[in-house]
Amino acid sequence: MRIILCHSILKKEINPLIKYFSKGDIKKYVEKAEKGLATELKGSFIAGTKLVKVYMTGKSGAGRMIVLIYVKKDFYMPVLIRLKKDKIVGMNLSKGNKDFQNLLKKNLSLVMKDLNDGGFDEL
Repeated sequence: MRIILCHSILKKEINPLIKYFSKGDIKKYVEKAEKGLATELKGSFIAGTKLVKVYMTGKSGAGRMIVLIYVKKDFYMPVLIRLKKDKIVGMNLSKGNKDFQNLLKKNLSLVMKDLNDGGFDEL
């Protein structure tokens, strides 16, 4: 398993929540997803991938992380991280939440751009 951190997602999703979830926490919960301890979601428009939702706990509360998995390549990429109490999408990371779906599409587009431009690091 390789964990890929796209620069756009680092800037937009991970760094703003670093006081709640460290990069070590991110790694721990991505590994949890790899072990199958996550809920699969619909909505990835990227061929050969699937999305999973992982429940997280950190220094100051609970959160949710959406991980994009390139199935054949065994790459795991955090796409979205939110505190459970987030007012826009925190408790409702589902297909029925239009705000979440719009944010997910935007972040998946950012991931694709970063991957194409080489804007990523391996954790």
